[in-house]
Amino acid sequence: MDYYTNYQQLDTNLNSRISQSESDSSNSPAKPRQAVNARERCRTQSVNAAFNTLRTLIPTEPHDRKLSKIEILRLAKSYISHLDAVIITGNVERPCSVYLTHQCSDKSSNVRATICTFCANAANKN
Repeated sequence: MDYYTNYQQLDTNLNSRISQSESDSSNSPAKPRQAVNARERCRTQSVNAAFNTLRTLIPTEPHDRKLSKIEILRLAKSYISHLDAVIITGNVERPCSVYLTHQCSDKSSNVRATICTFCANAANKN
């Protein structure tokens, strides 16, 4: 089963729980705070599930390394840029350095050479 399908099923389960908690709370008006708390719990679980799904798609060393949410977002952004460089350059090995060199040649020569995390990891493996 792919990750997107897995996420969709999780999201559907959470939405059904939200509906159930709303219908339960509509029967007893004395418990509106519990309904709000249940919706927030479901929302938080949905967000966390999405982060976990995104985390599984980002290659890291070691693979099971624990990442904070901000690290997941930053690495995802970097990985998307890395994949973009692979597509643009057609170079699978260190595409970001080739892409950056090409971009920097049009600008001033004072630009510092950089290497992305994913190119560095690939270089370390070789």
